[in-house]
Amino acid sequence: MSYFNATAFPFPMHSITIWQKGRILQDECFGVYQKNDPHRMFSITKVFTALAMGALISEGRIALSDPIIKYFPEFTPADPHPYLASMTLQDMLGMRTCYASTTYKINMKSNWVESFFITQPDHRPGMIFKYDTSSAHTMAALVKKVSGKGILDYLREVYLDALGFSAEAHVITDPFGCEIGGSGLVCTTEDLLKVARLLLALYNDTLDRDFPDLKGCADSIYDGSFWKRYAAFIKDAMSYHTSNLHDGKTLDEKMGYGYQFWMVRDGGIMMYGMGGQYVLFYPEQELIFVTTADTQMMGGGTQYILDEIHRVALELGVKADPAPVNLGATLPQSASHPGSPINPDLFGSWKLLPNKSGFTALEVNDHELVLSTEQHRFAFPYGTEAPVKTVDPKYQQAIYTQGFPQKDGSLYLYAQIVDEYVGNMHFVLNVKDGKPTLYMRKIEETYFGEFNGFLEGE
Repeated sequence: MSYFNATAFPFPMHSITIWQKGRILQDECFGVYQKNDPHRMFSITKVFTALAMGALISEGRIALSDPIIKYFPEFTPADPHPYLASMTLQDMLGMRTCYASTTYKINMKSNWVESFFITQPDHRPGMIFKYDTSSAHTMAALVKKVSGKGILDYLREVYLDALGFSAEAHVITDPFGCEIGGSGLVCTTEDLLKVARLLLALYNDTLDRDFPDLKGCADSIYDGSFWKRYAAFIKDAMSYHTSNLHDGKTLDEKMGYGYQFWMVRDGGIMMYGMGGQYVLFYPEQELIFVTTADTQMMGGGTQYILDEIHRVALELGVKADPAPVNLGATLPQSASHPGSPINPDLFGSWKLLPNKSGFTALEVNDHELVLSTEQHRFAFPYGTEAPVKTVDPKYQQAIYTQGFPQKDGSLYLYAQIVDEYVGNMHFVLNVKDGKPTLYMRKIEETYFGEFNGFLEGE
């Protein structure tokens, strides 16, 4: 029986596998792709890097609280920036680094790992989600440094070989010989399903039932106590840690982020690779989807795949989320919490550190966010139940702003520009130890250029 229908997709779908409670419900290839052909899995690699990190943590060889500079003195400046010095492995796993983007893409002819330590930081780590592939790349180098093996070779020792993971699977290396831990995995869809089934068993506490032979023996480091610690890490990694409502391009990229795992609609958890490489888990229903595709010709094309998975998941017993907030159908209710109380730690008045936008001060209360320059005072009054209108003092455009308190304690503001010029602005505010970090992003053709980037206050 075919559940998943890819016949109408305007891009090449390569494969779909659906597994539920020990049974393969659909296993189909399309077009030129053949079953067990090796396939580039792109950012699904990040999860394998996280799995290796979790195994090292479970062995006690590294810790989430470790600063990354502890492991790379050869690349760390003699007087490292405080934001770099305070960045932990937990910050990196959760995509809350001190960088706004992938550092090695600034100059790909220089050492990619070194770039993570010599690039000028944008903001304090541990505050706001920003997608950064160089973080996973650096963690892959850390796995090699601590274990003496690459990501897959180390995980083969722990459990991949026991699962029957293909011997041909590998991770592509960068020009300097380091495994591309953010996007370099090449393996089969069957490989992904094997790992996904293990992760589901760890998440659901069914390892004894589903993988009794993995417990090891008393004289092995991979014994019952190791698996108990590793299961705790996996559950943590596959749980919500931070809001990504401001950063996602599709509905299912806005629901929250764990440690290299994405939260999605209807209680799902996702491993996500560019171009339509997906592993989606629905733990309660013991349901797994694995897809491969090539959506690169079509911006936003992955939504076709995610919507079809969503349709089939509901057919197979997954319970639907409540209806999304009516804000362009882009803000899922489970992520945005309309009307929820705002974290009072976010309220205050701060002097801003020097920044390219020229903002000097930030004020926040339960109904307004204010940014000031020497010339203007930009006030964004907002409601948590509905948008509030204002007219900005500089461009004289009508703006409607709504606030969405987030589960991680931050506040997301969505500002719609509806006037002679049309667009939107996004603000994410987080405060730690009394100091604010504000992320700004504007999507508008002509004006509001100062509302881009990070602001730090004191």
